[in-house]
Amino acid sequence: MQNGVVITGFGCLTASGVDAAATWEAVLSGESGIREAATWDSSGWPWPLAGEIKDYSPRDLVSDRKLLKFITRQDVIGLNAVTQAVTHSGIIEHRDELADPTSFNDRTGVFVGSPATKHRYQHDFLPPLADSAGDSREFGVRAMEDVHPMWLLRTLPNNVLAYVGIQYGFKGANANITAHGVSGSQAIAEACRYLRDGAIDQAIVVGYDSASELEALPYYASVGLLSSRGLRPFDRSRDGTVLGEGAGALVLETQDAAERRGAKIYGGVLGSSVVAEAAGVLSVREGGEGVSRAIRLALEDSEMRPDEIGMISAHANGSRVSDAGEAQAFTEIFGASSIPVTGFKWSLAHTIAASGAIESILALLCLANGRVPGIANLEELSPECRGVSVSASEQKPRSSVGIVVSRAFAGLNSCIVLSSHV
Repeated sequence: MQNGVVITGFGCLTASGVDAAATWEAVLSGESGIREAATWDSSGWPWPLAGEIKDYSPRDLVSDRKLLKFITRQDVIGLNAVTQAVTHSGIIEHRDELADPTSFNDRTGVFVGSPATKHRYQHDFLPPLADSAGDSREFGVRAMEDVHPMWLLRTLPNNVLAYVGIQYGFKGANANITAHGVSGSQAIAEACRYLRDGAIDQAIVVGYDSASELEALPYYASVGLLSSRGLRPFDRSRDGTVLGEGAGALVLETQDAAERRGAKIYGGVLGSSVVAEAAGVLSVREGGEGVSRAIRLALEDSEMRPDEIGMISAHANGSRVSDAGEAQAFTEIFGASSIPVTGFKWSLAHTIAASGAIESILALLCLANGRVPGIANLEELSPECRGVSVSASEQKPRSSVGIVVSRAFAGLNSCIVLSSHV
């Protein structure tokens, strides 16, 4: 791998598991973390399902209790995944052994796929808004009295980016990317560009979100994206997605930097792409043009041929248009072949900004273990998705290289090319 980017650590927190190993085992076992929502009263709602972190305890997830006053639930989840990945990589122990860690800190970047703020964090303003009876001056007075003075700091979209740098002293290149469902994938792509260009030697990448909030449901439902029955990718009966929460984090390094410190290398990022369909603010185009273009550009970036790809981790969000478009793109590029196709949202729910990062970790585990988990709730493949080798049963990857596809509002598509060998 010339100017290669390698993976030396990872961690995740999902509705299906407290870490990468537990999430992986849940997916292999056909277990889903999707349940009736527990963080809000789902009774009477047509969309009662969510993929929520089980037994959520912020004090158990973030060691700095003072910090909990300044961050939100989604920030806690993101920071926990970073802690897992950094611990897994051993880079802090390496840095602490250096005579002068200044250069190491200066050349360690942080790249974040952020969900921005949520409707639930506007609740502080509702009582003064109601009490002011439309008088803006009165609202201002009441808001100053009632709204917590730390409200703004708690809801900043770059909190995870900031606190990762503060906690570990990393001062290198950084970016906070808010691009809906491709946020985590684009954070990986951005970090790889900096690493390949020699601007940094190592990067912490994290995608995180807590999308399963009551206030968002009517908006997602109004554009036809939600299911009341469950998330069933590629199935004839699929009717929409289910929102969830989670985070995935990776430690990426140049191959030279990783080898110099004797790091264990778990795989590599061979290439990436992010494209737009220019179709509208919300919708994705029918057909697979955007997905096809993202895959072709990522293959070009990685100097790989379609026949060298061993598996596909699809976006697979359970919506009729998106799943059919992906299937069309896969058959267009790879043919009606035996290349295994899977997805993970049936187990984790759609974690939006976190999905690309979490699913890249799971795809890497597929390649490393030679196992492509089935989509456990797949009963009958949709006619729109024929020609794609997707199954309820486990398959084997054809090689040690795979791709991860993510999609988002505004017709955004991304593709990450991963390998379990470097």
